[in-house]
Amino acid sequence: MSGVLATVATMAQSQTMSLDDCVNYALQHNNTIIQRTLSVQNQEVALNSSKMNYLPNVSASVSQGWSFGRSTDMNTNSYRSINTSSTNFGVNAYMDLFTGLRTENQIKSDKFSLQAASANLEKARKDVGIQVATYYLNALYYRGLTNVQRRQVELDSVAVQNARSLFESGKKPESEVVSAEAQLAVSMHSLTEAIGNETMARLDLMQALNLEGDVSNFAIMDIDTTRLGADVMAASRVFANAVERYPSILAAKYELESSQYDLKVARSEYMPKLSLNAGISTGYQYMYNFGKQPSFGRQLDNNLYKSISLSLSIPIFDRFSARNSMRRARLSIESRNTALAEAQQSLSKEIQQAYWNAIKARDNYISSQKANASTTLAYQYEAERYAAGRGTAYELQQASSKMQRAQQDELQGKYEFLMRLKILEFYNAE
Repeated sequence: MSGVLATVATMAQSQTMSLDDCVNYALQHNNTIIQRTLSVQNQEVALNSSKMNYLPNVSASVSQGWSFGRSTDMNTNSYRSINTSSTNFGVNAYMDLFTGLRTENQIKSDKFSLQAASANLEKARKDVGIQVATYYLNALYYRGLTNVQRRQVELDSVAVQNARSLFESGKKPESEVVSAEAQLAVSMHSLTEAIGNETMARLDLMQALNLEGDVSNFAIMDIDTTRLGADVMAASRVFANAVERYPSILAAKYELESSQYDLKVARSEYMPKLSLNAGISTGYQYMYNFGKQPSFGRQLDNNLYKSISLSLSIPIFDRFSARNSMRRARLSIESRNTALAEAQQSLSKEIQQAYWNAIKARDNYISSQKANASTTLAYQYEAERYAAGRGTAYELQQASSKMQRAQQDELQGKYEFLMRLKILEFYNAE
């Protein structure tokens, strides 16, 4: 255990992780996925147990007993006090020949239950992937905000220098310097807050991964966004098929199939059962103070007993156990039919929302790019006017604030669009 923790700590301290690295790590260490994996293994054991019902049940027995008091003397056919020691050995076999197709239907039910458990595991993997991607992109977003704020501090520092130069040359009053310095102080405070928010976002990602270590040494890679504008339409071409093959829908279908075979299992309780029984037994008996007696080996040979029999059991009245089992099975089918319909309806809504949210995010991102370009150009114009002594510090600060807000809006639009695309990818992934 200490070795595992040491490895995890090393990753957090030295490795810069990509989004794929984070998702893969989470898939191996997430507790929900571990539980789903155990559920799959449990269903595999249940299926194996059902298949083993075709095999005979064989058991061996050994018993040792003593008796005291009056007993029949077989030599004289009279009663006398005899103390006896008896040892018995036996092997018995039992095998079902016909159980109303109970075993066959139970195997089919367990196969569908195993497929449902596997589909639920895949659904958990997708959910974890989306969760990790959300934390990852959130961390990138706050890192971007920090960079925006750093650039703002640099611009405000230049504005302070320009204000001082203009004041010293007599072109601007000293109030312009004070105003520029105040704006720089505000920007530096905002940078400090941005750095703190970015650190907390990385910490949230580490905790989502169950990753130990110092958050200050944990770094993540950026994501290539060169083809960001075309991805949403490419995703939409295969998106229509997601409803039929999404794990939650497959799990609901498999569970419905399993419950239908459970009904057949319950119906088998009305059927006769035919079984084969076989056995072999022998024993040794020793009577105390009785003189010479047959040897151990001879008695085992003489007392050897073999048997084979067929047993037919016909149900007549079982206190309505079979009837109630079938009622429960039918109710389970109705419940899982409803669950399947609900899952399909819910996923259909999720798909439509995911697609149109991606379209909306794409349009917002495009408009935010235009706004950023426009406000940046306006700021450059105001900076030139101020440097020439024609503008005021207030006008420059207003242009700077608009540019900063536009940069933040573009950054938010970018990572919002990335998040929506990642959700589409997880829906469409095989």
